Amino acid sequence: MRAYIKKLQAKDEGTRRIIFIGALILCMSFVSFIWIYSLGARFGDSKIAEQTNEDIKPFKLFSNSISDTYKSVSASVGKAAAVNEVNNIPEVKTDKAIDLIPVETNNQ
Repeated sequence: MRAYIKKLQAKDEGTRRIIFIGALILCMSFVSFIWIYSLGARFGDSKIAEQTNEDIKPFKLFSNSISDTYKSVSASVGKAAAVNEVNNIPEVKTDKAIDLIPVETNNQ
């Protein structure tokens, strides 16, 4: 295998490019053939085809994720106080206040 790679490396760039494109076309043809062949087996059943059409709808997965997240957050928060209720809480006034005396520390 190494000898074959050395022979390919020794060829000029145009020849190497043609060999590369030919190998690429051959490999992609093989992959495409297998993919197209498997589509018939996958979508041959009407139930599977109908399920697939339902699953492929745009943003279906995104909308399901958002709705699950909303349900989870609303379940965990429960009946928390709304913003308006929090603002209406009266302030508690204290008559007692402690006077603090400033302390200076001088190290001489």
